[in-house]
Amino acid sequence: MTQPSATAPAKKMLSRTVILAIVVIVILAVGIGAAVVLLRPAPAASITLWYNSTGHYGDTEPAVAQLIKAQIEATGKVTVNLQSEDWASYRADFAKGNLPFFLLGWYPDYFDTDDYVSPFYSTAGAQSEGAFYTNATMDKWITNETASVDPTVRGAYFQQLQTQSAKDVPYIPLWTTNAHVVYDSDITGVFLHPVVFKYFIMNKPGFDHITVGTTDSPTSFDPALAYDYFSTNIINQVFDTLLVYEPTNGTLLPGLAAQVPTVGNGISADGKTYTFQLRPGLTFTDGSSLNATTVKRAIQRVISLNLQGSAEFLLEQVAALGKTPTIDTPNCPGPCTTIVFHLLQPVGLFNQIMAFSVAAPVPWWYNQTGAQQDVVNGNVKVTGDGPYSLASLTSNQQYVLQKNTNYYNPGLYSAFGIPTIPILSKIIINRYSDSSSLKLAIQTHQINMAYRTLNPTDLTALQGSAASLNLKVDIGTSPQIRFLVFNVKTAPFNDVRVRQAIAYAVDRSSIVSNVFHGFAVTLYSMVPPGFFGPDYSSPVFQTAYGSSPDVAKATSLFSAASLAISLSMFQTDALERNWL
Repeated sequence: MTQPSATAPAKKMLSRTVILAIVVIVILAVGIGAAVVLLRPAPAASITLWYNSTGHYGDTEPAVAQLIKAQIEATGKVTVNLQSEDWASYRADFAKGNLPFFLLGWYPDYFDTDDYVSPFYSTAGAQSEGAFYTNATMDKWITNETASVDPTVRGAYFQQLQTQSAKDVPYIPLWTTNAHVVYDSDITGVFLHPVVFKYFIMNKPGFDHITVGTTDSPTSFDPALAYDYFSTNIINQVFDTLLVYEPTNGTLLPGLAAQVPTVGNGISADGKTYTFQLRPGLTFTDGSSLNATTVKRAIQRVISLNLQGSAEFLLEQVAALGKTPTIDTPNCPGPCTTIVFHLLQPVGLFNQIMAFSVAAPVPWWYNQTGAQQDVVNGNVKVTGDGPYSLASLTSNQQYVLQKNTNYYNPGLYSAFGIPTIPILSKIIINRYSDSSSLKLAIQTHQINMAYRTLNPTDLTALQGSAASLNLKVDIGTSPQIRFLVFNVKTAPFNDVRVRQAIAYAVDRSSIVSNVFHGFAVTLYSMVPPGFFGPDYSSPVFQTAYGSSPDVAKATSLFSAASLAISLSMFQTDALERNWL
């Protein structure tokens, strides 16, 4: 038998020593590497601010975005990337929840303070606006304020809603803008209406049409889907609703209905039943019948489709019709002129919602499984009952409105000195790619009117030269508001401290003075002041965050939320390595 070598134990010891040394070296290397990562200054977190790039709000959006970027970055805690999209993509993306942080604007659907509350702070409304905010207490307060017609009761709820909004910060109100329109000096009947811009009451002596220029663009002309200004404004020329507005203010008049329901004459004592009597013999422009069953089917269609980003929630929730509305048509078959809505709870502003485009009747043949396409096989398939029909459209280029010669109520505004509507046979709306082109077109009279949207500097220039150019420039008060939106379901904006930090960082006065040059006013609540009878607006963001930016408080909140921001928004080198 061979004897073991005398040096074997020594070799084993040497091997163990070498292995231990290697292990120690590796541990030290790992430790030093980790220490370098942990001790070096953390890079600033990165967020993205989105804005529209194609003129829906005019050409000022890039400048606004740049200012907000600089204001947030002044904290030294966050860098802001800017991204933009065309309006149709933008509208679709925020409704889908694809935009975590973005700029948006609002023009009222109906003339009531609730329209600056329900669409933003109710669960369903916030989803439509891309914020995805939900707060059961806010939902309850909204239900209570819509049920009441008592100004004191409503005022108390509006105050609670606004105060809570400044704590939760799903939106940051920034400014209100002035409505403006520039037009040939011989055009009459031009009113900056608080809800609907009415082409059908305009006149240009000696002409049967006018040409209008705009930088805006639509998304859809289906009342079940449209929920942006340009789309709904065209719908308001082409479709009538049960109730309509007076020519210059927010007072309701009978439209398709023969009268405005009141308590004891169409509205039940408990406020839960609304009965409308339709005018007899109504038809759409294609000759098809419009009766109580048509109205019922159109309302049911909006609710059953519940298209993403639409105003469906106004009917289902705000108007309290529910997911399966109870609507009676007691004299159908027969005259079929009576329609009765049974609400789940009292709604004091039901009449106002019936005047908004989402409640517009559509023909029986409209698509029942999705949105009605505006053009099918080259033919316009937008069929309404209003003063005009949509005769032709070239997407994002031109929209032509043609007089509806069979309009059911040409004397609608005769009591207001307007004997018949529509007055002009045709309205041609041409889209311009930017405000400068729009300004040049009105200066050179290539168009008769410029409406939405001229730059503040161009507007000022046109004011100075209007008389020599035979133009008029109207600038009025406006309930148009602008604001920031957070998708509160998406990190890091699901951390309220991040939203509050940005609320401290923004400088409204800088935006108003540097971008809008006097054509805007700072805003400290989503409810704009001074527009709706009792003024329920309260400057809650001014109370909570001050009139000017507080960089120190913004920085502190960003620091407190830094772990959440780091984990959710970007990966440091340490997180990229698998130390385990």
